[in-house]
Amino acid sequence: MAFNQSETKEIEKIAREEVRKFMSSNTVKQFEDKLLDMVAKEIKNGKMEKDVKEIVTKVFSEFYKFMWQQRNYWEPRLKNA
Repeated sequence: MAFNQSETKEIEKIAREEVRKFMSSNTVKQFEDKLLDMVAKEIKNGKMEKDVKEIVTKVFSEFYKFMWQQRNYWEPRLKNA
């Protein structure tokens, strides 16, 4: 059974209102704030510092490896600049 035009509009209106209510609800904001506070506390305590350093080291290693492998592409452009 298909909905007629007015029923479809009413369903769309209700769905939009529910999404707006959910997105602006305090529970989502409270959860986000609590999560950010926990991450900030962990960073301040230095527990995540080692992990962050390890990740940054890996990223830079991969970046320089990629740049070295692609040097035939970018090296002539730098020489001509």
